[in-house]
Amino acid sequence: MKTISLLLCMVLFIPTQDENTTEQLKGEWSIDLRPTPSSPEYYQSMEISFVNNKTFEGSFYNSEIKAALLNKNWNKIYFSFITSDASHNYYHSGYLENGKLYGISYCPGRKFTAPWTAKKTN
Repeated sequence: MKTISLLLCMVLFIPTQDENTTEQLKGEWSIDLRPTPSSPEYYQSMEISFVNNKTFEGSFYNSEIKAALLNKNWNKIYFSFITSDASHNYYHSGYLENGKLYGISYCPGRKFTAPWTAKKTN
């Protein structure tokens, strides 16, 4: 009986592969930035090189990720960060779910916002 109880406890408390962890964020991502669902695929890369409890570091679209934050208080891991080009700041947010990123980018200077998705490439 003790063996069955122990096995049941192990099954209930062992994380599954589908469970989102901040370590899953590390690595290279291929981000689909197509402007409309019917547009041709348009991919850019994102690298997340370091993750700790509430922040991360890396680059996106050849720009350093700045002011990155993580929120693990919900059933998904939510994130936000800022990138920039020569003229504008871009604000990004989204979440990790089942090994895929779902995000949205916003640039007030360009009056632009667009959703995107990403798959890990390594």
